[in-house]
Amino acid sequence: MLNRPKTVFTELGIEAIENGLADPLLSAFYEAVMASADGSFRQTMQPFLPHLSLCSDKVTEFAPPPIFYVGKESGQRQLFGDDWATSTGSNAALRTPDADLERASAEGYRNALSGKPYYGYARTPISVDGQEYEIAFERLIIAVRPHIRANYRICAYLGIIQDLQPKS
Repeated sequence: MLNRPKTVFTELGIEAIENGLADPLLSAFYEAVMASADGSFRQTMQPFLPHLSLCSDKVTEFAPPPIFYVGKESGQRQLFGDDWATSTGSNAALRTPDADLERASAEGYRNALSGKPYYGYARTPISVDGQEYEIAFERLIIAVRPHIRANYRICAYLGIIQDLQPKS
């Protein structure tokens, strides 16, 4: 029997997308954003919004940025549910409900905010509503300015769940 680490977060690089190795939806989003360098990002992003999660650019060493939008068909909504995605309270920004997943995913956001899109693969155990799962997913994180004159960026996250299994 082979031993494998419980958690794997691997950057695959945008070359994998450009070589046709990524999910088709993820590839289409990447190509659309790269073609919209003229500042027309809003129009470019519109058809992908149901699949995206949008975050601020306030990342820390131990946590990804707070989420302010979760698309109706996004991987995060599929995983954590509608109640989580639409929760309101004193803090309007969302956090992933699994603290270990938060810590492990932060590096991808930092990399994206450093200037180039981040594309990677992850396999990790997660806890959702007290149930333990093992999930495998690919993710693309792109930091963009919402309009040309904006002095801030947002992170557009597109995650595609490849496998989700309850742990026994």
